[in-house]
Amino acid sequence: MFEGSKLAKKYKIKKCECPSGTMTRFVEPCILFFLSQKSSYGYELMEKINHFGFQKAKPDPAMVYRTLRYLEKEGCVLSKWDTKGAGPAKRNYKLTSKGLSLLHAWAEGIAIRKHVLEKFLQQYKECFGKKYRG
Repeated sequence: MFEGSKLAKKYKIKKCECPSGTMTRFVEPCILFFLSQKSSYGYELMEKINHFGFQKAKPDPAMVYRTLRYLEKEGCVLSKWDTKGAGPAKRNYKLTSKGLSLLHAWAEGIAIRKHVLEKFLQQYKECFGKKYRG
């Protein structure tokens, strides 16, 4: 996401060390959100996540499936095998009420982080003025 960007080249930074650099944890609320819209398959969820704005750091399929298994273990999603149609069987995922509650908690946490980040950027802009390109 950050690596290879104009900003990284300008400041000669090879790898972003900030915690949000890879957005790894952001996959979970994305999955929960997409499943709140309709039940889905792992591959379809990956496609939606890939088009969600993850720039260069598209989520690894293994990470998406690990997250789905974790969410199922925690009772946030249910899955069942769909053997209808041509091709191999697919696991269909569905959001539970616990998963919907977790999605709401994620949204609240993201809103708080957004407020904090906006405050940081505002103070940064005040301090560095014209150098800010936000």
